[in-house]
Amino acid sequence: MRRRIDPGLLLLPTPILWGITFPAGKLALDQLPPLVFMAWTRALGFVSILLMVPLLRGREKNSNPSTRGDVVRAGLLLGALIFVAYILQTEGLKRTTATNAGFITGLYVVFTPILAAMLFRQRVPRAAWLSVGISVIGLALLSIRELGDIRVYGGDLLVLAGAVVWAGHVVGVSRLSPKFSAWSLSLSQMGVTALLQVLATSTIGFRTGVALSASVFPLLFLTGVLGSGVAYTLQIIGQRTLTASRAVVLLAGEALFAALFSAIWIAERLSAHQWVGAVLVLGAMTYSEISARRPPEERVEPASAV
Repeated sequence: MRRRIDPGLLLLPTPILWGITFPAGKLALDQLPPLVFMAWTRALGFVSILLMVPLLRGREKNSNPSTRGDVVRAGLLLGALIFVAYILQTEGLKRTTATNAGFITGLYVVFTPILAAMLFRQRVPRAAWLSVGISVIGLALLSIRELGDIRVYGGDLLVLAGAVVWAGHVVGVSRLSPKFSAWSLSLSQMGVTALLQVLATSTIGFRTGVALSASVFPLLFLTGVLGSGVAYTLQIIGQRTLTASRAVVLLAGEALFAALFSAIWIAERLSAHQWVGAVLVLGAMTYSEISARRPPEERVEPASAV
């Protein structure tokens, strides 16, 4: 018999792909307005998932049956959460610093197990809370460039609201992904997100997005095809058998990989305390995964409450 791949390994590429979109997105935004950029990336993400459907369907012959209406409703919820989270995060970023936005967004690591416990009565073990706590400390150190220059800005509340919405999306994926085939849920949520993003962009017009330079196409491929289409599909596949509190610790690696790729690609160097933060995030991910592989009676992630 073929050994089943651990779902944690299936989920790990998602934060890696999200991480590389940070430097790619930063370069692309030098040429495109935020709304136009997001419309392009979500549209490309939808098209890439559409092209992957035959492959994904072939690997899910025994997936749970579901009606088209059920999948559309689930996609409406998850797609709307992605759209709202990005809008809040972007609008907040206009009114605060990247440092504050980076750390506050990372607080979805805390909000996710809280929402899972409140909405679905999932028990969050001590080991999971310890992993979350270590992740938050690591994220704070990663995001803060100057330890002596920490300020609060007006946009922080918007970014905080966005972090809650991101947490809601992680919880929603954990709850809904076992009920549907990965390809149908992924296609549905990205289709909704792309549609909402295109409608939002239509308010300012697409003229800026039509005359694209050759240098921006590879950036759109990375952020749209890989960061949106492939990464969100892998998230749904990986979270089908993971509870939200375990998944979110792995997804917190997004900040770690963003820092790594930014240092390699656009020469953004990390200070000593930021390297400490990176090690803490990596340690939290490792501890969470080791704990999850213990015998069933000691496992970090119990079965989700129904």
